[in-house]
Amino acid sequence: MHFLISEVHNFGGFFGGDTVTLSGAPWRMEDAEEQTLTIDDAALLNVGERHHISAGMLLDLEFAGERVERAVLLGAANHAELRRALGEPELPAHIDAPLILARRCQSCELWVAVVAAAPCSVCGATAEP
Repeated sequence: MHFLISEVHNFGGFFGGDTVTLSGAPWRMEDAEEQTLTIDDAALLNVGERHHISAGMLLDLEFAGERVERAVLLGAANHAELRRALGEPELPAHIDAPLILARRCQSCELWVAVVAAAPCSVCGATAEP
């Protein structure tokens, strides 16, 4: 499920656990009700620090019952928050041309990490020339 974060409540949990508690709703679902989730740090697969999760981010969530088993950051409302959450990218040793690491998708209105010249990894739209 794609889940758009509306608010981050806290980092930690009981006894200083490694969690983030946030609210949001399934992305682009009409009449979707907001819900509150707690996600373990280990479930955040591509986010370096759970403290970098913020409102306006879109996560792809997989559940095991009620628990979030896997959370992958797909996009963010702004470029700086996306780059901070994803951390330093692995760059090739030699670059012959400019390297684009992220772009703003006009269709889904999010900053998304770029994989070569592929369509948007969130909504599938192709980049504007």
